[in-house]
Formats: sequence, structure tokens, C-alpha cells
Amino acid sequence: MKHLCKLMSWAVFLFALTTLVSCSKEQSELSIKDIKGSATILGSLSYSEGQAFSSGQFQELLKPAAGVKVNIKIANASLDPNGTAQGFTTYETTTDGEGNFSIDIPAVENTRVTIQPATFIGKRTLVTEWENNAPVFETEEVVFSINGTEQTVSPGDIIISDDMYGYTTRNFVEGFGETEEISGKIGIGKLYKSNTQRYWDMKQGINVLITVTYNHTEAQSNGQTAYMVRKFGATTDRNGDFSAIIPVKEKGETLQRLTIEPVSFYTDEFKHFDTAGDPEYLEGVYQSGGYYSGIYTNFTFPVIENIKRIVYATMIFTGLNGTYDDRNWSNVTVWDTKEFDEL
Repeated sequence: MKHLCKLMSWAVFLFALTTLVSCSKEQSELSIKDIKGSATILGSLSYSEGQAFSSGQFQELLKPAAGVKVNIKIANASLDPNGTAQGFTTYETTTDGEGNFSIDIPAVENTRVTIQPATFIGKRTLVTEWENNAPVFETEEVVFSINGTEQTVSPGDIIISDDMYGYTTRNFVEGFGETEEISGKIGIGKLYKSNTQRYWDMKQGINVLITVTYNHTEAQSNGQTAYMVRKFGATTDRNGDFSAIIPVKEKGETLQRLTIEPVSFYTDEFKHFDTAGDPEYLEGVYQSGGYYSGIYTNFTFPVIENIKRIVYATMIFTGLNGTYDDRNWSNVTVWDTKEFDEL
């Protein structure tokens, strides 16, 4: 920890410590070290280098932000009983190999501090398209940054400040110093023991392309400007759930458009019933469609931390010899995983 500056000329604070009517110049210069109370700020910093694709699934390349400086700025006025001290006192620490940091700072009641991790340059791998049953990636140089967070501490407090870096491409002037998580669910059309009884089933391993259109513009190669568009990848778990981390300017941001597009896949196990009511298994392809299109305009993230707004998209089956899903899927509202033998 490195102490960077000193509080000066606190006559009022000194008066609270002594009964003297007047004081000398030496007495009126009070070091911040004279403050007896302290608080602890600790946390963990991480960032994402983008996504990879292995064994048919997307993987988020999460890394600890190791060796990054973290500045703790203390508002001098909040340490001064008279509230007239100017400027800030800054303390500095550095994250360890796991991205963790901890620092003790002087504190009185309701000391105002700002926690500001340093920015750094790195690379991030982005999804651009889906071709030949695999994603196409490109890697670009980005600036990883975090918006400073303000806290109020008192002696004895322990403040936890875990955070994840956002990123900004080097040629984009505006910063994206926050991150948000897009969480969603993919449903695939399935049947009960009758072709008229339907529900949305869940499947593990469905790949999802997420297209984010921001309410911010950026320069194009042709010299024009257009809304900033970025693509991200994710893969469903056994419950049909997926998630992806995206950078934003601020918490609670509103996107112009959000598109959830599950990647089509082949199956030869779509259970169908013939006119006699006997089951048969059909070959075909699941592709985007059904009641939940996966297109959201003016999508707004929740402002309150840890509250997730779930997004949905559905897939319907098209047989090799015709279409076996129809508009009846629009009436389905049950999302569940069922065993046919139980029905």
C-alpha cells in the first residue's frame, strides 16, 4: 500500500482534540496518519477475453485481472469534522495472481471513498458469423476498463468490491466500463401422446448467437456511422438455459435491439403419431421459430443488482418430407422437460 498525500490545515479538527484556544503552525498541520479508525476494502477483479468454441460448445474466456493497480480515493472533506478540507487522499494497492486485492484505509464515520481499478490493454475474441456448423471469430485489441464505484465507510467496516471489466475497442471513443449478463432459455417443440398436445422441451448443447445492437453509433469502413452491433455466443445447459456477458456503458442500459438466434440442428428422434395413433420417429431439423421469436426491441437491463430479466427463443421441427410443426405452437405456454412414458 502506498500513501500518496497528506491532509493539511485542519484547525477545527485539532480543536476537537485539544483544549488550547490557539495553536502553532505545526499543530495545525494534521497528518492523515493521526486518524485512529480504519476500514478494509477487499475484492476480486476479472475480465473476459471473449469466447472460444470447443467440443461443440461456447466457452467464456474468463480471466482474473492479475497485477492490476486499484486506487482508493478518499474525499478529504469527509474526514474533516468541519467538512472544509479540499481534494482527495489516494491509496493504492495491486491485485494478486488470482485478481484479489485488500487494503486498509483510515476512516471516520461516513468516510466517502471511490474505488477505481486501472485500465489496461488486451485482446478479445468476438463472434462474427456462423458458417459450416461452427462460429467464425475475430480477435481485436481492446481497452479493458471499469467505472469507478463510490462507497461510504466507517471505522471497522469491511467492504467487498467484486467487479468485472467491460471493454472498448481502441478506435471507439466512448467507454464501456460495466458488464451485464444476458440470461435466457431455449425451448424446442415437443409432443404429448397426441399431436394436439404440445409443450416446449429443454435440451442441453444448443448453441445460441446473441446479436446486440447498442444505442450508440460508431464509424464504419465507408466513412459513415451506424449503430454499434456486436455478436456473442452461448450454449444451453440441461435446463435449456444460457447466458453471456456483454459490455455496457452503465448499469440498467437500454439496447436498441437484442436478437436471440438458436443454431439449427438435425435430429432423427422427433416423436410423431400417425393417423392410427401409433408413434413414429421422424428425421428433420430444429430451427428458430414458434411463439417466442427471440427478438427484443428496446431491451432494458434491470437496474437493481442480481435481478435478471430472462429472454426466450423457441425452435420448431421441420421434417425431411414436410413440416410437422404448425401454428398450434403459438398456444403453448408450458416450459418443462417431460418423459413421454410418464404421460
